Amino acid sequence: MLPSDRLSFIILLIVTFEVCVAEQSELICSHQPIVALAGDDVILPCYLDPPISASSETVVWTKPGLDPKYIHFHRDGRLIYDNQNPSYNFRTRLFVDELQNGNVSMKIFNAKISDAGKYFCILESMLEEASIQLTVGVISTPITEVILHNFKDIVLRCESKGWYPEPEVVWLDGEGNLLSAGPTETVRGPDDLYTVSSRVTVEKRHSNNFTCRVQQKDINQTRETHIYVPGIKRNQKNENEQTEKEKDEQQDVEKSVIPRKPNYMKKQNAVENTCEDLPILKGKKEEDQRDQRDKMERSQREETSGTGNNTEDEKQKTLENTKRQRKTSCSDGERLGRREEEWRKSL
Repeated sequence: MLPSDRLSFIILLIVTFEVCVAEQSELICSHQPIVALAGDDVILPCYLDPPISASSETVVWTKPGLDPKYIHFHRDGRLIYDNQNPSYNFRTRLFVDELQNGNVSMKIFNAKISDAGKYFCILESMLEEASIQLTVGVISTPITEVILHNFKDIVLRCESKGWYPEPEVVWLDGEGNLLSAGPTETVRGPDDLYTVSSRVTVEKRHSNNFTCRVQQKDINQTRETHIYVPGIKRNQKNENEQTEKEKDEQQDVEKSVIPRKPNYMKKQNAVENTCEDLPILKGKKEEDQRDQRDKMERSQREETSGTGNNTEDEKQKTLENTKRQRKTSCSDGERLGRREEEWRKSL
């Protein structure tokens, strides 16, 4: 066999081997949806299995509904920009150094909500095609507030703006138990982002800790905010009203059980203070009071009649003696009153 024929035979064997291997290789993309947050970079993994070189292959990434339909068009070792959709300009790339290992994955920079959807990777010469799902999410932290706080109920409100896809809102108490809340209000803005808000009415609890949780299961994202509601305190006016009410009730009880105490105490320094202010007692007490008055009046008349010519000093002494006798009489009356009260208590 001539050397030229031998070289041709070797080349034919190599080509035949590659074709056979290519026919056995399969293009595989991730079966699990790829999740990314807006603004992040994301990789859509695809590869040949068993691995063979795809360096000489035309690798095409596309997405249904686009015009032009190509996201990334790789041929002869470079990206063909003329065929690329403008929304992906300068935002995609292949791992060129990994093509020889059968890695045809594509990277998307600065993911957008509009990037979400189903992608197809196509190897034209091998007639291989595979698909992969991309989900792009947007999240935000919820804000909570107390919108009603009275002596019985507490109404809390939670709002979170800028979610995609649409999330759900749940409320939890301090022990992590789900609370029954009203329906979630959802508004979708012109940017396709969702704003959600929810209200819940709760009773006053010991811990007063509550949690608003906003979650999106498709992108496996959760954000929550905790709120502490201080204990309910009565205002000063209510406290005063309650205190007065309690005092009145206590006095009513005392009146029904204990007889009212006579008020025998009078101002000692008033000249006009007489025993006429004391309650009239029955029996012997009344007689003692009359006797005391009579003695005082007789003594005063005798002193007045017998001392018509006395000096001013003597008149002043007489007046002071009269006051002293009246005070003594009042004290006797008070002692009689206390004795009667003690006698009643002993019954």
